[in-house]
Amino acid sequence: MSLAGAIKHGYINKMYVEDMAAHDWYRFVLSFPPHLVSDYIHRFGLNENSRVLDPFCGTGTTIVECKKQGVEAIGIESHPMLHFAGNVKTSWFLSSRELLKHAHKIAFTAAQKLSKCKNADSCFVLGEDKTKLLLKDSISVIPLQKTLALIEAINESENKFFQAHEKLALAKALVFSISNLRFGPEVGVGKPKYDSPVIDLWLNEVKAIAQDLESLQSSDSINSKIFHADSRTPQEILKPESIDSCITSPPYPNEKDYTRTTRLETVLLGFVNDRSELQSLKKGLLRSNTRTIYKGDNDDEWIKNNSEIKTLAAEIEARRIELEKTSGFERLYSRVVELYFGGMTRHLANLRPSLRSGAKLAYVVGDQASFFRIPIRTGKLLANIADSLGYEVIDIELFRSRLSTATKETLREECVILRWRGLTEHKSQQRNTNPIESEKDMSEGKSKTENRYSQIIEKVFEQHYEKNAEEIKFTRSEFESIAKELNINLPKNLGDIIYSFRYRTQLPGSITKTATKGKHWIIRPAGRGIYAFALAAEFDVAPNPNYDKVKIPDATPGLVAKYSLNDEQALLAKLRYNRLIDIFTGVTCYSLQNHLRTSIVGIGQVETDEIYVGVDKRGVHHVFPVQAKGGRDKLNIVQIEQDFALCASKFPELLAHPMGAQFMADGSIALFEFKMTEEGVKIATEKHYKLVTPDEVTPELLNQYKASLLTD
Repeated sequence: MSLAGAIKHGYINKMYVEDMAAHDWYRFVLSFPPHLVSDYIHRFGLNENSRVLDPFCGTGTTIVECKKQGVEAIGIESHPMLHFAGNVKTSWFLSSRELLKHAHKIAFTAAQKLSKCKNADSCFVLGEDKTKLLLKDSISVIPLQKTLALIEAINESENKFFQAHEKLALAKALVFSISNLRFGPEVGVGKPKYDSPVIDLWLNEVKAIAQDLESLQSSDSINSKIFHADSRTPQEILKPESIDSCITSPPYPNEKDYTRTTRLETVLLGFVNDRSELQSLKKGLLRSNTRTIYKGDNDDEWIKNNSEIKTLAAEIEARRIELEKTSGFERLYSRVVELYFGGMTRHLANLRPSLRSGAKLAYVVGDQASFFRIPIRTGKLLANIADSLGYEVIDIELFRSRLSTATKETLREECVILRWRGLTEHKSQQRNTNPIESEKDMSEGKSKTENRYSQIIEKVFEQHYEKNAEEIKFTRSEFESIAKELNINLPKNLGDIIYSFRYRTQLPGSITKTATKGKHWIIRPAGRGIYAFALAAEFDVAPNPNYDKVKIPDATPGLVAKYSLNDEQALLAKLRYNRLIDIFTGVTCYSLQNHLRTSIVGIGQVETDEIYVGVDKRGVHHVFPVQAKGGRDKLNIVQIEQDFALCASKFPELLAHPMGAQFMADGSIALFEFKMTEEGVKIATEKHYKLVTPDEVTPELLNQYKASLLTD
């Protein structure tokens, strides 16, 4: 049969052959916007001498965009269908004319196969094992038979040169045109199509590929490669210090099964043939939903000491019990959270040896509320994990907002911007032209990771420490000479070294081990540019997870909630708009000044996040300095001591109540009031507040609050 005959008999529609609409074939399903990748390429200063990694590559958006802009890129993807799609999308060497010519031959062959088969049911059969893997009614019988005939024609072709591009075109046509699939929050099945012009739709996608190839071939000299591997173990793929930047979008912790979203094309194109192969595929993925969890999963070991994640998981499990949810999947919700963040911790930890000093990373992630409506602030939690692993957290930028289908609340999609400070003890190596190496080479090439801030602060302590000393003074100017001696690049802001150890990370073990029992070293300001290591009683300001949360109707303006960019600023805004200081203290309060910065004799410069003044029912005036901390920062005894000194110096006539505010893992707010005792700073009062919609403050709840007055 000729091509004209195939058209005549209806196997191919002439309109699809002659008038196929062009579109960007490389913008395949499951990708984040190319413009976002382009933005970070420019912001990070990447060029032809740089090498970018996308460890959660998907269908290759980052790799494609890097290649278009002349930047070498490497991807890692464990899903075989997505790995295949990404590699095809970065193969631009084909002749578009020859591709189209070959595709028409395949179309003719497929049409002949269909015309010769009197009973398609017996000629083109998917097989029982594969059929069981598909979503029921995801593709109708006649379109399926035509698709199988086309696949058979592609596979039997002697010229394999065009096969990958032709299969990718079929995958795209299957998902969006041939099948009955529909996409909302999850993949589902829409109205069945009795028939579909399968070959026509496929040719349409082939032509779209050909049109793009004509414009992309000039960039094909740029190296790019996507590896079929586990993103949690990148050190098995990458050489040490071979990556300049990382731009990626990992899965989010929710109930979206990514293998289900891609099931139709994965099965029909032969990447998965039975349930055992599907299970093997899932075991290589980051655990982000209950359908990818298996007995023996142990990524949660990586966060066993992370109280923030443990508290979040415990809250989800407590909500399950409260709601009396007993299904097998619901019982796994808390486990998903632990395994997801454990897997991300494992990934970030194993990535460090492969990063060059100063490498900048961008992780696009989104907040979630899939598990009993408990908010999961993915960006904040990921930033905290990265910080604990020695990465510098540059920012958490709002990418876009979306409406939760479950809660109708606005959820943030954010880009967590990190910087790798570098491996400080290693032999300098020339740039590797090939970033792939064997597991043996990798194990021999590992370098000890050590924070440059730790080296500096250790050296300062070592130079001044004397046995049994309880206070050790030093100046900030010492950092410069020490950094020069150790051949370490200093940060532009020297104060960041002090800030890091006062509020974010623990002092190095070589310092903490010198503290006497029951005490620990803290860093106090001791004048302008002068600081002191001081032994103080152990005092950890952290929200008590056993405290009940008082529900308060959320009065935060919608625009403020939507566009809040900074953890600390967002917390201060919520305190202000919801009058939480008034509620907590029982005093009518007014914000006097935001970020008050002043100097105090004997201490030097101090800063308080916000100052409130208030008047009580007796007419007495009060002052409330507030220290606010977001996810990765912690309330610190030194700041509270400074606030006591600030009140004594600047507001001596007012009653002083230094306070602390801390975002909790679920978005609740912990408030503390402190008091000064003979033993030092202590917590006087602690309360937890949860901002909710008005309808969540039920009459039953109000009665409980009234009853609590009798016991207070």
